[in-house]
Amino acid sequence: MARGDSGNDYETEREARISRNFEKLKGLVTERNINKAMVSVVASHGGDAKENASKWRPGRRRMSYGRRRGRVLAPVTRSLRKSSRLRGVDPGAEVFADDRESGSQAEEPKLLELEEYFKEHGMEVDPIRSDGHFTGWVNEEVCERYGIAGDPDRAWNENGGGQFSFKIKKSDIPSHLRGRGWSDARAFSSTLLLKNPNAYFYRHVAPHETQSMGEWTEEEHNLFLEIARTFGVGTKWGLFASHIPKRVGYQCSAYYREVIIPQGLVFDPKFKLTHGGKAVYVGC
Repeated sequence: MARGDSGNDYETEREARISRNFEKLKGLVTERNINKAMVSVVASHGGDAKENASKWRPGRRRMSYGRRRGRVLAPVTRSLRKSSRLRGVDPGAEVFADDRESGSQAEEPKLLELEEYFKEHGMEVDPIRSDGHFTGWVNEEVCERYGIAGDPDRAWNENGGGQFSFKIKKSDIPSHLRGRGWSDARAFSSTLLLKNPNAYFYRHVAPHETQSMGEWTEEEHNLFLEIARTFGVGTKWGLFASHIPKRVGYQCSAYYREVIIPQGLVFDPKFKLTHGGKAVYVGC
């Protein structure tokens, strides 16, 4: 037998084997079996198994079970979006929005009462007890220097009175303050030294002072505790700050949450602590 004839016989036999194997495969992979497989795959990805599986037909090289005809949808693993916008939840905790959407609520970090936290960490503290409210008024020396009235009602009524509102109108801001690059709240509060000192000192130091930035000094720290012991602490941060030269209300509020509460220097019922020592406002 010639070499070329041997090659032809081999090819003929090979094609015959392929044909036989193809016929056997057709008997094994029927449309019914394929549809069952499709039901299982689609269901595992959250789709309507019966509806989507019916869209598949044998002979197509690609499978389509999406809403748009002919669109191929590959299995997708949903990424988990971190969310910490939950009241009383540590923003550093691993809380996932998708866990809530799927009905498997992620466990929120436990918040500890202040006493419980310090006991758990073996820390001995001797805190100032506060009900979470500041009961004082503007620093007396500041009142005398700038002629601020001796109580909030007089200060308000003697300097225009009217209905209080958190909403600020552009017309309320003097024209000479609009070009400073300040926010509306900062610009408007700068006009309230005599009428609403709490709003003024929340964002501004006394006119004769320059605001201090950065770390607090030991003197400022001790003064903070002295004011808290005398008048309470936790509200009216502008009035509170008027007693600490060169510091404004929002600085005092931040120092309270980040240093005073976590160190157990003041016990305020409006706060709890995470296991990591972060102060979380929980309200009254």
